[in-house]
Amino acid sequence: MDDQGDIRLYPLKLSRLVLDKVWGGHKLARTFQRDLPPDRPIGEVWVVWRDLAVENGPLRGRTLHELVRDYPLPLLGSRHANTQDPEFPLLVKLIDAQATLSVQVHPDDAYAQAHEGEPFGKVEMWYFLDAEPGAQLYHGAKQPLSRSDVMQAIETGTLQEKLAHIAVSPGDVVFNPPGTIHALGEGLVLYELQQSSDLTYRLYDWDRRDPNRPLHIEKSLDVADLEPYAHHKTIPVEIRETGGSRAYLCACRHFAAELLAVHSHLPEQPAGLCFHILTVLQGTGCVQYKANRAGEVSLSCGESLLVPASVHEYELHATQEEPLVAIKAYVPDLLQDIVMPLRRQGVPDGTIVQLGGTPRHSDIGRLLDTKPK
Repeated sequence: MDDQGDIRLYPLKLSRLVLDKVWGGHKLARTFQRDLPPDRPIGEVWVVWRDLAVENGPLRGRTLHELVRDYPLPLLGSRHANTQDPEFPLLVKLIDAQATLSVQVHPDDAYAQAHEGEPFGKVEMWYFLDAEPGAQLYHGAKQPLSRSDVMQAIETGTLQEKLAHIAVSPGDVVFNPPGTIHALGEGLVLYELQQSSDLTYRLYDWDRRDPNRPLHIEKSLDVADLEPYAHHKTIPVEIRETGGSRAYLCACRHFAAELLAVHSHLPEQPAGLCFHILTVLQGTGCVQYKANRAGEVSLSCGESLLVPASVHEYELHATQEEPLVAIKAYVPDLLQDIVMPLRRQGVPDGTIVQLGGTPRHSDIGRLLDTKPK
């Protein structure tokens, strides 16, 4: 391993992974004005992931995994670099669902480690960028179900009747804790933030009968949450700031997401604690920073930037009259990064807790329940 004291990391642009999907389409190229293959049904573009390579600066060609291996503390930050074999913990995707996806379930960390030999399960959140009229998704059970109820519904082709149908509009936020039975419907374009895992158990695939898309019914039922959810969307909490605004979209122990609307500039401070991931949804701008020397990295719609924790502070600037809109993702200290800042703004605890999903799943709720009164 290189001497971590000698490295000077800087904001990193990464390559991308473009994935064909049977349910994909062509909206990502139009939405983000990106050069994507026009003759293939593109379902996902992975924009931040462990195996993507750096495309800017002296570290060009090195993968994110290699940088985490060689420089865990400067890249990940002091909160996350203390494990014996650190991994980059998050994955960011852009998704175009032009047909209904399979009904899926994801395991938690414990199940993934015990049954798949993987370090991470899969918690995920969706921020919807576009939704055709009538677009919907399936999210959790409509009423309490047993394992046999689900098996019978699969055998009779009636599983969708047992699931909650949720209408979706642009700007909606949906949090999927492990065990959520879910499926995206057709006509949706979205940003997805998740743990760095591709563990997906298909419970039902609408009789597609594709040998490349096997079902995992037993594993799905091992991990599935068969109780209804109290609510299906998190309500963003917006805070006005000089130079723009930020809306807290969701927060759990694995990740948090904030929607930044930059009219002039917004300051940010990784402060050696945690990396930031910026994904631009609208407008153009740049990140100005000081590491070993002052620097600037431009950003345009659809681009992502990984700001290492060792870049202690930076400013996100809008460079045109229209605002720069970006999602910032990171691994939070829930008390210091979420609860205390929102309490200082007068936000009630109930509103803060719902950022973590339904009450029985909210990591914020569990944290506050265990804090001394």
